[in-house]
Amino acid sequence: MKIQDIQKWERDFTTKKGISKDEDKAIKIATLKLTEEVGEVMKAILEKKWDEVNAEVTDVIVFACKIANIAEDFHGAEKLEKVIADKIDYCEERTYNKETNKLDKPKNKKFV
Repeated sequence: MKIQDIQKWERDFTTKKGISKDEDKAIKIATLKLTEEVGEVMKAILEKKWDEVNAEVTDVIVFACKIANIAEDFHGAEKLEKVIADKIDYCEERTYNKETNKLDKPKNKKFV
């Protein structure tokens, strides 16, 4: 499954279920739900419920895609799929410093 498939599913699901498409309401709910789902990932990890982790991560991905949909649909943001590809390219250019446990931030790049 590709990111754009998840985004399409989220848009279709929202329409099918009659979920509000009001931008202000949608972004508030989506960001709250994203935060909640991240907490559920952490809880599953802390409780060592490894069989639940991927289901919780899936919820994080879906709500992150919902937020990206709002950015694209209401604000003309660049497509998430393109941003992910660019971000991966950027990460590939970074070097890791084992002493500081940090990746550098290449200059003159989109994500600096």
